Amino acid sequence: MTFRVSSFLLGLPLLLSACATAPRYQPPAVSTPTAWQNAVPADTAGSRIPSAAETRAKAPVASPRFGGQAPPVQAVAPARSATDSSGTNAPAQPQQLPQAPPETAWWTVFNDPVLAQLEEQALAQNFTARAALARVEQARARLQVADSYRTPDVTLNPSAYRTQLSGLRPVPFDVPARAITQTQYFVPVNVSYEVDVWGRIRRNIQAARADAAAAEADVQAVRLSLTADAATYYFNLRGLDAELAVLDSARLARVQNVQLTHARYQAGVDNEIGYRRAQTELATLEASLLELARQRAGVAAALATVVGQPASSFALPSKGGTELPAAPAIPPALPAALLARRPDLRRAERQLAAANARADAAHLARRPTVQLNGFIGSQSAALAKLPQLANGFTYYLGGGVAIPIFNGGRLRGNEQLAQAQYQEFEAQYRGAALTAFQDVETALANLRLSTAQLAAQQRALRAARLAGRLTNVRYRSGLTNYFEVVDADRQTLEAARALAQTQAAQLRYNVLLVRALGGSWQ
Repeated sequence: MTFRVSSFLLGLPLLLSACATAPRYQPPAVSTPTAWQNAVPADTAGSRIPSAAETRAKAPVASPRFGGQAPPVQAVAPARSATDSSGTNAPAQPQQLPQAPPETAWWTVFNDPVLAQLEEQALAQNFTARAALARVEQARARLQVADSYRTPDVTLNPSAYRTQLSGLRPVPFDVPARAITQTQYFVPVNVSYEVDVWGRIRRNIQAARADAAAAEADVQAVRLSLTADAATYYFNLRGLDAELAVLDSARLARVQNVQLTHARYQAGVDNEIGYRRAQTELATLEASLLELARQRAGVAAALATVVGQPASSFALPSKGGTELPAAPAIPPALPAALLARRPDLRRAERQLAAANARADAAHLARRPTVQLNGFIGSQSAALAKLPQLANGFTYYLGGGVAIPIFNGGRLRGNEQLAQAQYQEFEAQYRGAALTAFQDVETALANLRLSTAQLAAQQRALRAARLAGRLTNVRYRSGLTNYFEVVDADRQTLEAARALAQTQAAQLRYNVLLVRALGGSWQ
């Protein structure tokens, strides 16, 4: 009869735990645009620039409450549901965003071997990426710790002691007491096990598993950020090199102007003002060269840190010339589903799933817990008789239920804390989604408008060079003064520098679009 009762007590918690139901967690609904507002090919010829009215027409219509019309929404299942009031719900794997594709070498679209080498160095040597990998190992270790609570704790606790009872101790009968000496050797195997009746332990395992997935997504986010930063710094350097080449070419022209104005001044053809103005323009341009060299040194130092090298030993020679690599072609239509690949969104969603599981676990912690324990082992007064197991072993098997009655509000406070943390992560997840849409729209707008801007600047540079040649001919013919030459040369220099800056900016905008779309637009 005792065996049957014990079997019933052992099976009852397992029967209760089998009555659990799933918590039905799903990510919160997020508004997803059906089309990108700025994904419109620009007029590359630059013959037509969108008017202010057209630009305003493409903007969303303001609403009285939110300040903007919400884009079309794709149906997404509701957010986390609270734990069933009956408490009989078991864990299910939380639904998460679609599986992220493997990382790709997105920088190969630029066809630049130097950039490809820098990206490989950044991924292999950057210490931020190594720290992210270490966080993944930490998360996996915490998952192992959480999973260990599903199994019994088994310990071997050998002990030996010798005691003596006092001869003056009180005895129940009127019999003289004697001092008694006892020796005991005990080698028990202790077993303790908490039965996860309500699913609290499994919720904690769910949370740890979601944390591990968030850490893995964080690694992808860090690697994407590193590669994007390396490409951005690299194109910054190439843009500065192109500007330096423009200024260096202009410097040679300024030196010739100084020589020409000086010769004309010595010959009495022109006054001293033109000569001094030419010197001023030359000195100003040399100061601009030094300023660009200073900026280049700072960008090179930043790139060295990204690729994991000391800035003092890093050098990236200039390619020379004013030509920059052409920007890659962007598909005219980019599906909004690409945002699901953004690792920062996946990280935020997995953090939200972990907070959801912890909120359920905190709620279930307020319910009774069932603990089974026991021991078995050899016990003897003589060490040599310990191996005699026929009559020399002792065992105990039992269990108990711990019912929370009063703890000063600690368990309720823990539940409220977990729920507030869930609300925090939910807000962060929704905010990250909005930021993702902002990043894509900004990158697309930059690419769309900078294409027309580049075409306009090319026309401006051609016109400025023609005007400069005509002004020089007039000056040498004595038909105008040197101030017009200075003005024409300055306009040509500004147009050439603006063109180089826009070309470099276009390359950086492509990198921003790659970052915004989670690593690729394919």
